[in-house]
Amino acid sequence: MNENDYLKELLASQALGEDSDEWKALDEKAAEIEGIVRAAYPGSDIHFTHGGSRAKGTMIREDYDLDEVCYFQNDDAAPGDTLEEIYENLAALLGESYQVRRKRSPLRLIDKKGRDVHVDFVPGRYVDQSSWDVFIHQNDGDKERLKTNIVLHVDYVHESGCTDVIMLAKLWKTRNGIAIKTFPLELLVIEALKNDNTGNLDDRFRRVLGAFADAIDELSIEDPANPTGNDLSHALPDSLRRTLSKIAADTLKTADDYGWEHVFGKLQTTKASFPHVQVLRNAAAAAPVRTAPWNEEE
Repeated sequence: MNENDYLKELLASQALGEDSDEWKALDEKAAEIEGIVRAAYPGSDIHFTHGGSRAKGTMIREDYDLDEVCYFQNDDAAPGDTLEEIYENLAALLGESYQVRRKRSPLRLIDKKGRDVHVDFVPGRYVDQSSWDVFIHQNDGDKERLKTNIVLHVDYVHESGCTDVIMLAKLWKTRNGIAIKTFPLELLVIEALKNDNTGNLDDRFRRVLGAFADAIDELSIEDPANPTGNDLSHALPDSLRRTLSKIAADTLKTADDYGWEHVFGKLQTTKASFPHVQVLRNAAAAAPVRTAPWNEEE
């Protein structure tokens, strides 16, 4: 098996199709959450949809969740007069059935036994009667609210021609424990390939890692739904850029010296739980006889 075939098989092993147990569990959870919210606001015209990696086609088995989006009409005061009230009222409502962890804008849901159900719930309100752009609450940052558009986000990523490389980059991020959120990573991959997205998966993934390693400060990202109003600089602080650059360089060195299997491990042939492990970061010190970097004992 050549290097490109290995990467393609690796992605195939990470696929989550509609017939998978994980996908079905997400559907059941989404229906349950929607039922709770609709029952609480019977007079409201609420729009529910899926965002995130599921809608974009970039979901991987090793690190996945469902962005369940819930938007109220712009003139609907039933869930709250302000975006913060909507956010807090929905947190309290879902808190009757789940443990709720407040994130920057989403509400992370965990069941009462402390098990992650892989759902980020994002409440918001349409900007106007067109039901297109939305405002969502932000817990931190300079602005209390953010204007955005999940449809544009999904279309931008899904139609980029980079979804396979994005999936591979997400797996690379997870295996290395890199603290970058998914959307900024997606935008970085697309930016790195915007001038040249040719070649096979191996070529394109190496091109992305090369851009991270050698030109991370030249890569800029912006929200395709609100490029001037949503500053994403907070998502890529200098410390994170340095981390991305270092690990990308080490990964390429390891792949060049020993191949992608030494980076990601042997291919999984079953749906068994995938370990969340790190690749070797000091490729220069690696040797062919060293314990494989995916060994959980390291």
